[in-house]
Amino acid sequence: MYRYALFDLFGTLVDDQGKAMAGAAALLAGLPPERWAIVTSCPRNLALALIAHAGLPVPRVLVSADDVERGKPAPECYLTAAAAFGAAPKECLAIEDSTGGIAAARAAGMDVIAVGRGPLAIADVRVELSD
Repeated sequence: MYRYALFDLFGTLVDDQGKAMAGAAALLAGLPPERWAIVTSCPRNLALALIAHAGLPVPRVLVSADDVERGKPAPECYLTAAAAFGAAPKECLAIEDSTGGIAAARAAGMDVIAVGRGPLAIADVRVELSD
């Protein structure tokens, strides 16, 4: 059973125009705030600006490029998020849209849901987005 959900930002919660993905705000609002995080490759200030622009809640745990030495596909970002919760990686479910992000979460020992288009075959579950 997963105790924590770790979301990538671009392509998962926010589109390339900085708008919230369909259903993202409702999904996050339905989760207990102490049970989810954002794990992103962008700098913290940009992540916070995108979250605000998209009208999404700011997570209690936000792991950005500023918090790690090696970004995705290295597992450090996902391990940092799990550690912030005091959780084992297997208690965390990563939600990603890129092969590098999926590889990072898998290398951290997490299961992954891939969202988006394209061959994201290394994920545990794949959700195809439609127009």
